[in-house]
Amino acid sequence: MKYERNTDMYNRETIVLSIVQKRSEMLQQAQKNGLGAKETVNCSQELDQLMNQLVLLDK
Repeated sequence: MKYERNTDMYNRETIVLSIVQKRSEMLQQAQKNGLGAKETVNCSQELDQLMNQLVLLDK
């Protein structure tokens, strides 16, 4: 059980870091291409997936 908690913490930290990076990428795309651009929307969808993973991991 202790090993699982360490693995969960590692996974959580990895996901949080990915969320921060993807958010930054999305903001850059929005500034460069606009909010409705395909690249911005794709980043937003990927960010949503990462956030969903985090929510599921915290359950």
